[in-house]
Amino acid sequence: MKKNTVSLQIICYLFISYIAFAQTPTYNPIDPHWQLVWEDHFNSLDTKTRWKTLDTIPQFTVSAILLKENVYILNGNLVLRVNNNKHIHNGTQYKYTNGKIETISPSCYDTQYGYLEAKMSIPYRKGLCCSFWTYVKHNAGSNSAEIDIVETFGGRYPSNKIATTNVHTCYPSQEPNCKEPAYLIKHEFVNSTYVDWHTYAIEWNKNRIIFYIDGKAVRTFTNHNVLDPVRLIFSILMEPNYLPPTSGSWSEQMLVDYVRVYSLKCEENPDKKVVNEIANFNTYNYAVKKSISLSNATTIPANSNITLRATDFIELKPGFSIDTGRELYLDVTPCTETSLQLPPAQRE
Repeated sequence: MKKNTVSLQIICYLFISYIAFAQTPTYNPIDPHWQLVWEDHFNSLDTKTRWKTLDTIPQFTVSAILLKENVYILNGNLVLRVNNNKHIHNGTQYKYTNGKIETISPSCYDTQYGYLEAKMSIPYRKGLCCSFWTYVKHNAGSNSAEIDIVETFGGRYPSNKIATTNVHTCYPSQEPNCKEPAYLIKHEFVNSTYVDWHTYAIEWNKNRIIFYIDGKAVRTFTNHNVLDPVRLIFSILMEPNYLPPTSGSWSEQMLVDYVRVYSLKCEENPDKKVVNEIANFNTYNYAVKKSISLSNATTIPANSNITLRATDFIELKPGFSIDTGRELYLDVTPCTETSLQLPPAQRE
Protein backbone atom coordinates (compact mmCIF):
# COMPACT_ATOMS: atom_id res chain seq x y z
CA MET A 1 0.00 0.00 0.00
CA LYS A 2 1.32 3.39 -0.93
CA LYS A 3 1.83 5.60 2.09
CA ASN A 4 1.03 9.29 2.06
CA THR A 5 3.63 11.62 3.49
CA VAL A 6 3.93 15.24 4.40
CA SER A 7 7.40 16.53 3.64
CA LEU A 8 8.96 19.87 4.52
CA GLN A 9 12.42 20.86 3.38
CA ILE A 10 14.07 23.71 5.23
CA ILE A 11 17.45 25.12 4.29
CA CYS A 12 17.72 27.73 7.02
CA TYR A 13 16.89 27.68 10.70
CA LEU A 14 13.33 28.28 11.86
CA PHE A 15 13.01 31.46 13.85
CA ILE A 16 9.22 31.38 14.12
CA SER A 17 6.65 31.07 16.87
CA TYR A 18 5.51 27.63 15.82
CA ILE A 19 4.87 25.37 12.89
CA ALA A 20 2.58 22.39 12.84
CA PHE A 21 1.70 19.44 10.67
CA ALA A 22 -2.05 18.81 10.46
CA GLN A 23 -4.14 21.18 12.55
CA THR A 24 -2.89 23.37 15.35
CA PRO A 25 -2.97 20.80 18.13
CA THR A 26 -5.20 20.78 21.15
CA TYR A 27 -3.28 21.51 24.32
CA ASN A 28 -2.67 18.31 26.22
CA PRO A 29 -2.00 18.74 29.96
CA ILE A 30 0.15 15.61 29.88
CA ASP A 31 2.49 17.18 27.28
CA PRO A 32 5.69 16.12 29.06
CA HIS A 33 7.32 19.53 28.54
CA TRP A 34 4.97 20.90 31.21
CA GLN A 35 5.26 20.22 34.93
CA LEU A 36 2.52 20.89 37.44
CA VAL A 37 3.60 23.56 39.91
CA TRP A 38 0.43 23.79 41.99
CA GLU A 39 -3.26 23.09 41.79
CA ASP A 40 -6.35 23.54 43.91
CA HIS A 41 -9.41 21.26 43.65
CA PHE A 42 -11.26 23.30 46.27
CA ASN A 43 -12.04 20.53 48.70
CA SER A 44 -11.34 23.25 51.26
CA LEU A 45 -10.48 26.95 51.12
CA ASP A 46 -6.96 27.86 52.24
CA THR A 47 -7.22 31.52 53.31
CA LYS A 48 -4.01 31.41 55.35
CA THR A 49 -1.36 30.74 52.73
CA ARG A 50 -3.04 30.65 49.29
CA TRP A 51 -6.25 32.67 48.86
CA LYS A 52 -7.50 36.04 50.04
CA THR A 53 -11.20 36.90 50.06
CA LEU A 54 -12.31 40.54 50.09
CA ASP A 55 -14.89 41.94 52.45
CA THR A 56 -16.98 45.15 52.55
CA ILE A 57 -15.14 46.78 49.68
CA PRO A 58 -17.30 48.78 47.25
CA GLN A 59 -17.03 47.56 43.68
CA PHE A 60 -16.48 49.87 40.69
CA THR A 61 -20.24 50.36 40.60
CA VAL A 62 -21.44 52.21 43.70
CA SER A 63 -24.45 49.87 43.94
CA ALA A 64 -22.49 46.73 44.88
CA ILE A 65 -20.16 45.60 47.64
CA LEU A 66 -17.87 42.60 48.06
CA LEU A 67 -18.50 40.25 50.97
CA LYS A 68 -16.38 37.34 52.19
CA GLU A 69 -19.55 35.34 52.85
CA ASN A 70 -20.11 35.26 49.08
CA VAL A 71 -16.99 33.10 48.60
CA TYR A 72 -17.15 29.54 49.94
CA ILE A 73 -16.72 25.83 49.18
CA LEU A 74 -19.68 23.61 48.27
CA ASN A 75 -19.58 20.03 46.94
CA GLY A 76 -15.91 20.29 45.99
CA ASN A 77 -16.31 23.55 44.07
CA LEU A 78 -15.28 27.10 44.76
CA VAL A 79 -18.46 29.19 44.80
CA LEU A 80 -18.61 32.92 44.12
CA ARG A 81 -22.09 34.25 44.77
CA VAL A 82 -23.90 37.43 43.77
CA ASN A 83 -27.37 38.49 44.90
CA ASN A 84 -29.62 41.50 45.33
CA ASN A 85 -29.79 41.30 49.10
CA LYS A 86 -29.32 44.83 50.38
CA HIS A 87 -26.30 45.45 52.63
CA ILE A 88 -25.48 48.48 54.78
CA HIS A 89 -21.82 49.35 55.35
CA ASN A 90 -20.61 52.52 57.09
CA GLY A 91 -24.05 54.03 56.74
CA THR A 92 -24.30 53.37 52.99
CA GLN A 93 -26.84 50.93 51.58
CA TYR A 94 -25.73 48.72 48.68
CA LYS A 95 -28.25 47.06 46.40
CA TYR A 96 -26.09 44.04 45.51
CA THR A 97 -23.44 41.88 47.18
CA ASN A 98 -20.90 39.84 45.27
CA GLY A 99 -17.66 37.88 45.65
CA LYS A 100 -13.98 37.97 44.67
CA ILE A 101 -10.99 35.81 45.54
CA GLU A 102 -7.31 36.13 44.63
CA THR A 103 -4.02 34.44 45.43
CA ILE A 104 -2.19 36.04 48.32
CA SER A 105 0.52 38.39 47.10
CA PRO A 106 3.41 38.65 47.52
CA SER A 107 3.78 34.92 48.09
CA CYS A 108 4.94 31.75 46.40
CA TYR A 109 1.64 31.74 44.55
CA ASP A 110 2.54 34.77 42.45
CA THR A 111 2.83 33.47 38.89
CA GLN A 112 4.99 34.60 35.98
CA TYR A 113 4.63 32.71 32.70
CA GLY A 114 3.45 29.13 32.25
CA TYR A 115 0.14 27.41 31.53
CA LEU A 116 -2.77 28.58 33.71
CA GLU A 117 -6.08 26.72 33.57
CA ALA A 118 -9.40 26.61 35.43
CA LYS A 119 -12.58 24.58 34.95
CA MET A 120 -15.65 26.74 35.49
CA SER A 121 -19.40 27.08 35.19
CA ILE A 122 -20.38 30.73 34.74
CA PRO A 123 -23.88 32.09 35.46
CA TYR A 124 -25.83 34.21 33.01
CA ARG A 125 -27.90 37.21 34.09
CA LYS A 126 -28.14 40.76 32.85
CA GLY A 127 -25.53 42.89 34.61
CA LEU A 128 -23.15 40.14 35.74
CA CYS A 129 -19.46 40.36 34.90
CA CYS A 130 -17.72 37.05 35.67
CA SER A 131 -13.96 36.65 35.24
CA PHE A 132 -10.89 34.46 35.64
CA TRP A 133 -8.00 36.92 35.31
CA THR A 134 -4.58 38.12 36.44
CA TYR A 135 -3.45 41.35 38.06
CA VAL A 136 -0.30 42.75 39.63
CA LYS A 137 -0.90 46.13 41.25
CA HIS A 138 -2.87 46.59 44.44
CA ASN A 139 -3.94 50.15 43.64
CA ALA A 140 -5.53 51.86 40.66
CA GLY A 141 -3.25 52.90 37.84
CA SER A 142 -1.01 51.25 35.27
CA ASN A 143 -1.09 47.51 35.70
CA SER A 144 0.76 46.00 32.72
CA ALA A 145 -0.34 42.54 33.74
CA GLU A 146 -4.10 42.14 33.44
CA ILE A 147 -4.95 39.12 31.34
CA ASP A 148 -8.64 38.28 31.16
CA ILE A 149 -8.39 34.54 30.58
CA VAL A 150 -12.17 34.50 30.32
CA GLU A 151 -14.71 37.22 31.01
CA THR A 152 -18.46 37.37 30.45
CA PHE A 153 -20.79 40.36 30.31
CA GLY A 154 -24.45 39.47 30.77
CA GLY A 155 -25.57 42.99 29.99
CA ARG A 156 -23.25 44.03 27.21
CA TYR A 157 -23.81 40.75 25.34
CA PRO A 158 -27.34 39.47 26.08
CA SER A 159 -26.42 35.86 25.33
CA ASN A 160 -24.90 33.06 27.38
CA LYS A 161 -22.98 31.91 24.31
CA ILE A 162 -20.52 34.84 24.15
CA ALA A 163 -17.40 34.90 26.31
CA THR A 164 -14.47 37.28 25.85
CA THR A 165 -10.70 37.40 26.27
CA ASN A 166 -8.75 40.58 26.80
CA VAL A 167 -5.41 42.12 27.80
CA HIS A 168 -4.97 45.45 29.60
CA THR A 169 -1.66 47.27 29.90
CA CYS A 170 -3.23 50.50 31.16
CA TYR A 171 -6.69 51.97 31.75
CA PRO A 172 -7.94 54.89 29.60
CA SER A 173 -10.69 55.73 32.09
CA GLN A 174 -8.07 56.27 34.83
CA GLU A 175 -5.02 57.50 32.94
CA PRO A 176 -5.20 60.41 30.44
CA ASN A 177 -2.03 59.24 28.67
CA CYS A 178 -3.22 55.66 28.18
CA LYS A 179 -3.44 54.89 24.46
CA GLU A 180 -4.21 51.22 24.84
CA PRO A 181 -5.76 49.63 21.74
CA ALA A 182 -8.91 47.57 22.01
CA TYR A 183 -7.72 44.04 22.71
CA LEU A 184 -11.08 42.49 23.62
CA ILE A 185 -12.18 39.60 21.40
CA LYS A 186 -15.49 37.74 21.55
CA HIS A 187 -15.72 33.94 21.37
CA GLU A 188 -19.05 32.27 20.65
CA PHE A 189 -20.03 28.80 21.86
CA VAL A 190 -21.81 26.74 19.21
CA ASN A 191 -23.27 23.64 20.88
CA SER A 192 -23.22 24.83 24.49
CA THR A 193 -23.15 27.94 26.66
CA TYR A 194 -20.74 29.24 29.26
CA VAL A 195 -23.22 28.11 31.92
CA ASP A 196 -22.02 24.60 31.05
CA TRP A 197 -18.68 23.39 32.40
CA HIS A 198 -15.67 24.47 30.31
CA THR A 199 -11.93 24.86 30.79
CA TYR A 200 -10.32 28.25 30.18
CA ALA A 201 -6.56 28.66 29.97
CA ILE A 202 -3.58 30.62 28.70
CA GLU A 203 -0.09 29.63 27.67
CA TRP A 204 1.97 32.69 28.58
CA ASN A 205 5.58 33.56 27.89
CA LYS A 206 7.42 36.82 27.30
CA ASN A 207 6.61 36.81 23.57
CA ARG A 208 3.01 35.66 23.34
CA ILE A 209 -0.18 34.62 25.08
CA ILE A 210 -2.23 31.77 23.62
CA PHE A 211 -5.82 31.58 24.89
CA TYR A 212 -7.57 28.20 25.13
CA ILE A 213 -11.16 27.13 25.61
CA ASP A 214 -11.70 23.43 26.28
CA GLY A 215 -8.10 22.75 25.31
CA LYS A 216 -8.35 24.35 21.85
CA ALA A 217 -6.41 27.47 20.96
CA VAL A 218 -8.84 30.30 20.18
CA ARG A 219 -6.47 33.27 20.08
CA THR A 220 -2.76 34.17 19.97
CA PHE A 221 -1.64 37.57 21.22
CA THR A 222 1.96 38.60 20.51
CA ASN A 223 4.17 41.43 21.78
CA HIS A 224 1.84 41.87 24.72
CA ASN A 225 4.14 43.60 27.24
CA VAL A 226 2.59 41.59 30.09
CA LEU A 227 5.75 40.60 31.90
CA ASP A 228 5.23 40.96 35.64
CA PRO A 229 4.45 38.28 38.24
CA VAL A 230 0.70 38.28 38.84
CA ARG A 231 -2.04 37.23 41.20
CA LEU A 232 -4.74 34.86 39.95
CA ILE A 233 -8.26 36.17 40.52
CA PHE A 234 -11.81 34.85 40.27
CA SER A 235 -14.58 37.42 40.53
CA ILE A 236 -18.29 37.89 40.01
CA LEU A 237 -19.03 41.61 39.77
CA MET A 238 -21.61 44.02 38.38
CA GLU A 239 -21.58 46.00 35.14
CA PRO A 240 -22.29 49.63 36.09
CA ASN A 241 -24.36 50.37 32.98
CA TYR A 242 -26.37 47.13 32.94
CA LEU A 243 -27.55 46.53 36.49
CA PRO A 244 -29.99 43.63 37.00
CA PRO A 245 -33.34 43.88 38.82
CA THR A 246 -33.35 44.97 42.45
CA SER A 247 -36.88 43.70 43.06
CA GLY A 248 -37.63 40.05 43.51
CA SER A 249 -34.98 38.12 45.43
CA TRP A 250 -32.40 36.40 43.23
CA SER A 251 -28.97 34.83 43.58
CA GLU A 252 -26.41 33.48 41.07
CA GLN A 253 -23.29 31.35 41.54
CA MET A 254 -20.05 31.04 39.60
CA LEU A 255 -18.47 27.62 40.18
CA VAL A 256 -14.80 26.67 39.88
CA ASP A 257 -13.91 22.98 39.90
CA TYR A 258 -10.13 23.43 39.88
CA VAL A 259 -7.28 25.76 38.99
CA ARG A 260 -3.85 24.55 37.84
CA VAL A 261 -0.52 26.24 37.18
CA TYR A 262 2.16 24.58 35.03
CA SER A 263 5.68 25.63 34.10
CA LEU A 264 7.93 24.48 31.29
CA LYS A 265 10.74 22.07 32.07
CA CYS A 266 14.00 23.59 30.84
CA GLU A 267 16.92 21.34 29.93
CA GLU A 268 19.66 21.80 32.55
CA ASN A 269 22.27 19.38 31.20
CA PRO A 270 24.52 21.32 28.77
CA ASP A 271 25.37 18.12 26.87
CA LYS A 272 21.68 17.48 26.11
CA LYS A 273 20.59 20.99 25.10
CA VAL A 274 21.43 20.42 21.41
CA VAL A 275 19.58 17.49 19.81
CA ASN A 276 20.58 15.97 16.48
CA GLU A 277 17.97 13.31 15.62
CA ILE A 278 15.68 11.46 18.03
CA ALA A 279 16.14 7.72 17.99
CA ASN A 280 13.41 6.79 20.46
CA PHE A 281 10.52 9.06 21.43
CA ASN A 282 9.63 6.79 24.36
CA THR A 283 12.92 7.57 26.09
CA TYR A 284 13.33 11.15 24.83
CA ASN A 285 13.75 13.76 27.58
CA TYR A 286 11.03 16.32 26.88
CA ALA A 287 12.64 19.26 28.67
CA VAL A 288 12.87 22.30 26.38
CA LYS A 289 16.13 22.17 24.40
CA LYS A 290 18.34 24.87 22.92
CA SER A 291 17.99 23.47 19.40
CA ILE A 292 16.63 20.41 17.61
CA SER A 293 17.63 19.14 14.15
CA LEU A 294 15.80 16.29 12.42
CA SER A 295 16.31 14.47 9.12
CA ASN A 296 15.04 11.21 7.60
CA ALA A 297 16.97 9.45 10.37
CA THR A 298 14.12 10.40 12.73
CA THR A 299 10.76 8.63 12.42
CA ILE A 300 7.60 9.92 14.05
CA PRO A 301 5.83 6.91 15.67
CA ALA A 302 2.53 5.64 14.27
CA ASN A 303 -0.70 7.06 15.74
CA SER A 304 1.28 9.65 17.70
CA ASN A 305 0.90 13.33 18.50
CA ILE A 306 4.39 14.63 19.27
CA THR A 307 5.34 18.08 20.58
CA LEU A 308 8.93 19.33 20.40
CA ARG A 309 10.07 22.59 21.95
CA ALA A 310 13.34 24.52 21.70
CA THR A 311 14.48 28.03 22.60
CA ASP A 312 16.64 28.90 19.56
CA PHE A 313 15.51 26.90 16.54
CA ILE A 314 14.08 23.65 15.22
CA GLU A 315 15.58 22.53 11.93
CA LEU A 316 13.88 20.06 9.61
CA LYS A 317 16.47 18.91 7.13
CA PRO A 318 15.78 17.79 3.54
CA GLY A 319 14.20 14.34 3.49
CA PHE A 320 12.36 14.67 6.78
CA SER A 321 8.77 13.41 6.41
CA ILE A 322 5.75 12.37 8.43
CA ASP A 323 3.44 9.51 7.51
CA THR A 324 -0.31 10.06 7.41
CA GLY A 325 -2.03 9.72 10.78
CA ARG A 326 0.87 11.12 12.79
CA GLU A 327 1.03 14.67 14.15
CA LEU A 328 4.01 16.85 15.03
CA TYR A 329 3.84 20.25 16.72
CA LEU A 330 7.02 22.35 16.80
CA ASP A 331 7.34 25.31 19.14
CA VAL A 332 10.23 27.76 19.26
CA THR A 333 9.74 29.41 22.63
CA PRO A 334 11.67 31.00 25.47
CA CYS A 335 12.11 28.69 28.42
CA THR A 336 11.68 31.08 31.30
CA GLU A 337 10.47 29.08 34.23
CA THR A 338 7.58 30.46 36.21
CA SER A 339 8.70 32.44 39.23
CA LEU A 340 6.58 30.09 41.32
CA GLN A 341 8.49 27.00 42.43
CA LEU A 342 6.90 25.33 45.45
CA PRO A 343 8.72 22.66 47.43
CA PRO A 344 7.30 19.18 46.69
CA ALA A 345 5.77 18.94 50.16
CA GLN A 346 3.53 21.92 49.39
CA ARG A 347 2.29 20.62 46.05
CA GLU A 348 -1.06 18.93 45.94
